[in-house]
Amino acid sequence: MGKLIWHELSRYISLTASVYAVWASFWGFFFRKFFWDFIGGILRSPGGLQPSPKFALFINVIVKYPIVQIGTMALGFTIIALEYPIPILKGTAIFRSIALRVVLLIMQAAGTVLFYQFEAAQSSGDLFFFPSEVSKHEELGTEWEIRICTALQKKPAVSPPAGEAGIAPSDQADETAKKYDPFAPPYVPNLHVGDLRDESSGTEYGVLLNKYSVVPHHFLLVTKEFMPQNSPLLPHDLVQTYLLLLAARKARKNYFAFYNCGSNSGASQSHKHIQFIEVEDDGPPIERLAKAANLEVSGKPFSLSSVGYANHVYRLPTLSNGASPEQLEQALFLPFLSLLDLVISTVRHSPDYPSGTPSYNVILTLEHMHLIPRRWETYTLRELGATLSVNSLGFAGMLMVKSDTERQALEKEKIETVLRGVGVESVHELQVAGTSMEAMDETSAR
Repeated sequence: MGKLIWHELSRYISLTASVYAVWASFWGFFFRKFFWDFIGGILRSPGGLQPSPKFALFINVIVKYPIVQIGTMALGFTIIALEYPIPILKGTAIFRSIALRVVLLIMQAAGTVLFYQFEAAQSSGDLFFFPSEVSKHEELGTEWEIRICTALQKKPAVSPPAGEAGIAPSDQADETAKKYDPFAPPYVPNLHVGDLRDESSGTEYGVLLNKYSVVPHHFLLVTKEFMPQNSPLLPHDLVQTYLLLLAARKARKNYFAFYNCGSNSGASQSHKHIQFIEVEDDGPPIERLAKAANLEVSGKPFSLSSVGYANHVYRLPTLSNGASPEQLEQALFLPFLSLLDLVISTVRHSPDYPSGTPSYNVILTLEHMHLIPRRWETYTLRELGATLSVNSLGFAGMLMVKSDTERQALEKEKIETVLRGVGVESVHELQVAGTSMEAMDETSAR
């Protein structure tokens, strides 16, 4: 009787594991893990981000061609057919073979572990994944996304693990940075994807999965040495960010990056970090407006006049995976400086702007760079009194609410009203006029 019980228990465990393997393989087709590109990767000029040769096989059989997912799913169905069992196998030598089951289960485990990192981080408690629903809302000539995530009402507080000292001392660290820093090494293994090093500057970065994830494979690029989040992006930050976007495109994924700079930008941590989100092929909603803009002169900043808040955009030249870091730096940093000058100019035209260092959001795609000056971090919905926190994602066209009631109130109050409330009034026409006057003065002086 005891042997029978143990046999049945083993059968149920095998069935459960195989059903999970089939389910994981199914999602593996849609969310192919390309993070192997980053593990042990180095930057070469030219060539961009190059994965370690020892991981090339995994990239081929997981990302380019989902062979591992197909094989794992086939193994899962085979084991389910044996354990259930299907009538045609019952009583056969294959059905009675314990050795065959052991071999199949080992092969199945070896397959699933190859695309297991996100699930491992989630199940271990190192990563919190909050399910959500996306609602579409037409406004300002494009379709905005409002993500409803009720679980965020119970988002756990960040606290340092017992016994950890936090971050290494730094002369530049402020009081906030002296507290527990989740982006300082050593990293949580299940959240640590890999490391990058910029060859020109020697700056080292860590690539981490977002601990509080609303969309799968939301990841971060963080500086290993503490740098404050209210500091502007440096040339090597922009180069590394763009190389990751190029690597994603090479892996047939479409990502965009964003950076929340300053106390009123929506930044949640004081350690410098750039975030990456996967989107549809046409990019985030604000990118559709940028792509539709007809420019009279290329190579200069422009503004999206259809939105009611200050925004500064630059259309980037076409950059390929073969572009060298020097070429990327020249193509990215000068536009960033010109947009940052416009952000500071916009703030100076605002008489009641809060004192202190200006805050702004950065949105970077393969085609455009957006900088949006910020006045406030949050907006209070008049109908409910609920407070919405707005970061770069809000200006990218992807807002977050905690309930369907908040969604309805947001749509009623209008997205443009919310973004204008936390942004700054546009003075683009004055800035353009000022630039024209300066050009005329230079011409007259000659």
